[in-house]
Amino acid sequence: MNSTQITLTVINAPQGDELAFNSLCNCLYKPSFLFAMKLSKQTDLAKDITQEAWAVVAKDIRKLKEPSVFKAWLFRVVYHKFIDTTRQSRGYESFQPDKHEQTRDMTSSNEQSIDLLKLINNLPDSERHSIYLFYLEQMSISDIALITDVAVGTVKSRLHRARAQLAVWLNE
Repeated sequence: MNSTQITLTVINAPQGDELAFNSLCNCLYKPSFLFAMKLSKQTDLAKDITQEAWAVVAKDIRKLKEPSVFKAWLFRVVYHKFIDTTRQSRGYESFQPDKHEQTRDMTSSNEQSIDLLKLINNLPDSERHSIYLFYLEQMSISDIALITDVAVGTVKSRLHRARAQLAVWLNE
């Protein structure tokens, strides 16, 4: 589903069109889960965050004033649910990535791309999140700024620092 189709579907969903809402879920549940997985690095936690985020979306979709930013809004809800969850559980620093998920995420025939994914995972959280949203989710810088509650310039700085750090690591 392209962005225009998503926008048209979002317009119908608040009017109680269950088919439209289900279509949004089918299209965007997996990307929202993968984003939660990148944030939390734990399968069960990512499932919980995604489910809570979609509950908020179902409840608050009527409040969305601009249907064209639905995907950014959804990712912002996921991001905020992640922040809420990590604030509630004080042991966030001790979370370890799920080995099975890491293996599945790293499955690729190209060894260089696997190395790049490992390097991306070594970036600081804010830079890793920005790289993920920009390159893997193909979101605009303004959408990333909206999701992460920072200025556009901050997103640009994070992307620049991340690219520079990745270049250094790749040249080692």
